[in-house]
Amino acid sequence: MFRPTSVVLALVFILQVVLQIVRGAAILEGRPYHDEPYYPTDLDGANSTKYNELSAGLKWNKSLLTYNIINYPVAVPADLIRSSIRHAFDAWSEVTNLDFVESANAAQVDIQIGFEGVNHYRRGVPCQFSQEITLAHAFFPEAGDIHFNTKYFFTGDTSIEQFLNTAVHEIGHSLGLFHSSSRDSIMYGAQLELRSKPQPEDIQAIQAIYGVRSGIRPTTQAPTSATRPTVKVIKPRTTTNLCSLESYDTIVIDHRGHICVLADRFYYNLNETNPPARKISAKWPKLPPKVDAAVTYRDQKTYFFKGAQYWKYDKRQLEERYPRPTDVGFLGLPSSIDALLLSKGGGFLVFKDQQYWFYDTRKAKPVEWYYPKSTDEFAGFPKRLDAALVTAEGRRFIFSGLRYWEVDDNNYVIGRGGDVRRDWFNC
Repeated sequence: MFRPTSVVLALVFILQVVLQIVRGAAILEGRPYHDEPYYPTDLDGANSTKYNELSAGLKWNKSLLTYNIINYPVAVPADLIRSSIRHAFDAWSEVTNLDFVESANAAQVDIQIGFEGVNHYRRGVPCQFSQEITLAHAFFPEAGDIHFNTKYFFTGDTSIEQFLNTAVHEIGHSLGLFHSSSRDSIMYGAQLELRSKPQPEDIQAIQAIYGVRSGIRPTTQAPTSATRPTVKVIKPRTTTNLCSLESYDTIVIDHRGHICVLADRFYYNLNETNPPARKISAKWPKLPPKVDAAVTYRDQKTYFFKGAQYWKYDKRQLEERYPRPTDVGFLGLPSSIDALLLSKGGGFLVFKDQQYWFYDTRKAKPVEWYYPKSTDEFAGFPKRLDAALVTAEGRRFIFSGLRYWEVDDNNYVIGRGGDVRRDWFNC
């Protein structure tokens, strides 16, 4: 009777490993991106944007764009990532009138670049890949941010060439290009032949938006946070009318990541030193005073709720046909809400008095029949909320009067409450 020797068994094992590697490479070559860029669906499901082949019809209204790599994959030299991203931006800059500068100011840049898990945050707002096998995704102008899936990059699953191919592809979305039906295009919806720069069809499409390259591209760059020393900045105490506020209407993070406190007809930008009172109508035209709640969604559109209506702003511009009735855009939600808190997995919680509703943006019937529920389910919650928000770091906070609490992803209070004037208004 034949008995396999250890040598034969070893050869069989090696053959199996080789076959697995070959199969893996074949899968990678044709791997779809699954990266439909954000914008097709707004928070309330309304969107009037029309899409054409390759061009999404959206563009940046300036030619110099800044970017920042907000985090790096584990055990990968930062310089390797930076040089690859730089190469990808240069590939587009060489063929059209756009220039890209790396900046150390992550909060203020036009394009944030990150390496994330399936569920993550974008500038403080919950975000997620459409599927676990998504390679990356990007936001159309003028949002522009790009997220790479850490499951596939620099874990032994993909090469630097495949990362570069993906980076060039995603930057194309960030500049306003949709997927192409041409297999020769860098914007084709799957990785076929690896490319490191736009192809003729891509060049034609990008030049139709921004023009043919003219002039000399700048070679200087702003230093990144990795190359400058960390300096602790002590912010001077606030001396403006913000510190005399006894109450406020809501607190919201705007499309630029600035935390704004709204009180009656005025707002205060907490990212400023000694923020003055500015008219709400100057920042958000036609928005009435004394709004009930507000939130900025992952498409950078800001929603304000007051009474039985809501207003939707694309950055600082009120969209057409707004305000709209809340029960039309968000069926099942009450009027005159107190606060709104985005959830990590999609959707958001709405609070009114001592009750809450969950609105699931992924369902045709967002609010289930068993809502509202009591906020007593959330240990440590105050009797009534005035505001709620998620920071750029993904931390979640609720506010009641001049007190605030941090909550976890399950909406349970973490630690003791704090003083809003001291810790947020810097008074």
